[in-house]
Amino acid sequence: MSAKDVDISAVNARLVEAAEAGQTIEVILVVRGKVRPVRGPDRRLMDQVLRAVGAIRRETALEVDCSLGILTRSQAEALRDAGIHRYNHNLETARSHFPSIVTTHTWEERVETCVLVKEVGIGLCSGGILGMGETWEQRLEFAFELRELGPDEVPLNFLNPRPGTPLADRPPMAPTDALRAIAIFRLVFPEIILRYAGGRELVLRDLQALGLVGGVNGMIVGNYLTTAGRPAGEDVRLVEDLGMSVRR
Repeated sequence: MSAKDVDISAVNARLVEAAEAGQTIEVILVVRGKVRPVRGPDRRLMDQVLRAVGAIRRETALEVDCSLGILTRSQAEALRDAGIHRYNHNLETARSHFPSIVTTHTWEERVETCVLVKEVGIGLCSGGILGMGETWEQRLEFAFELRELGPDEVPLNFLNPRPGTPLADRPPMAPTDALRAIAIFRLVFPEIILRYAGGRELVLRDLQALGLVGGVNGMIVGNYLTTAGRPAGEDVRLVEDLGMSVRR
């Protein structure tokens, strides 16, 4: 849908209703447009995003985050002026491992956008995917490279091998290795939000609670960009069973 198609008043009413009932709610805004051979938003997509963000900001109390790929300075400044809370731009993996995973652009280009986002005053969300064939040394390298960027939060994804992709046959990361990686990232990032993201259901299964005890203090709930998650209520119950508070 485009920004003009969004009934923001209906979204706001549903948010109020859910809050009063102690429920969580998922709001997805899909921007309509053809896929173009560019690595960041073109002018048409930027215009759609800015209109949608403006409508949401005017009519609701939601904080709006964006993930649009590689940005120019003028685009970053426009997003800042629109009131974007955080910009997600994952480094994906260690610099030394990146060329074996991504060939459309360089690791340095991703870093440039992360630095730019911080420079214009938008919060930075940057993490990556573990279990893509990197060594333990590269996981450490990745953690310290991320720390150099000073992100406000770090989402940790775990590879969920998808059919038809180059990593389709790679076995999922061992759950004990995932827990060790969580502990390492918490030691490297003692203050920031370390967020559970995609693949945790597949990799950690019944051990997800140990990740929360071992360093994770945020979660992406519900479905992900290309894979299904689990009902948000199950994650809320998990957190409450551990005696932790839930910030909605």
